[in-house]
Amino acid sequence: SLPLCSEATRGTPNSFIRSALFSAIQGKDRRWLEDEIIYSQKGITVKFRGQQLNQEDLTLWETLGHLCRKHPLGDECVFTAHHILKALGSKSTGGENHKRLHSGIMRLAGGLVQITHEGKTYFGPLIGGGLKDEVTGHYHILLNRELMHLYGDTQWTAIDWNQRQALKRKPLAQALHAYYSSHREPYPVKI
Repeated sequence: SLPLCSEATRGTPNSFIRSALFSAIQGKDRRWLEDEIIYSQKGITVKFRGQQLNQEDLTLWETLGHLCRKHPLGDECVFTAHHILKALGSKSTGGENHKRLHSGIMRLAGGLVQITHEGKTYFGPLIGGGLKDEVTGHYHILLNRELMHLYGDTQWTAIDWNQRQALKRKPLAQALHAYYSSHREPYPVKI
């Protein structure tokens, strides 16, 4: 299973937050990428195919990972759309937010990533797949077992969830917060 983080944190692979896999752009600025090499910190190589991901997608991925953390990877996790939206910190859980949630889940399931970090290469989607029950509003989410390889002893970071939520709709601030959180002793970098 994924690392058991407290309710106050979200466990995120460093390869996600030390690269531009989840870019600091607005949703309207997304583009389609075709096996594009994504900028990343030295020692991490990331290639991506699909609709460009942004910080909103990272927040969704962190939330789904957090909700699934007590289940073995590869097992189906079942949640209502309402539960996921509340876990995301959404104040409103109306129809537009349900559509936005579904679009985000589809992006995470539809994009293919290849990440090489510390001698391991993960390739595949960020969500292994799922099912949406249109009658009950339940999502059956499947996270890939192979994702565990992105979580070595020093390969992931517990992101402070309240701080990340305070930066909502500020993608550059969210990206920088995640990046600097992934370092015990941050050092200056050019942006």
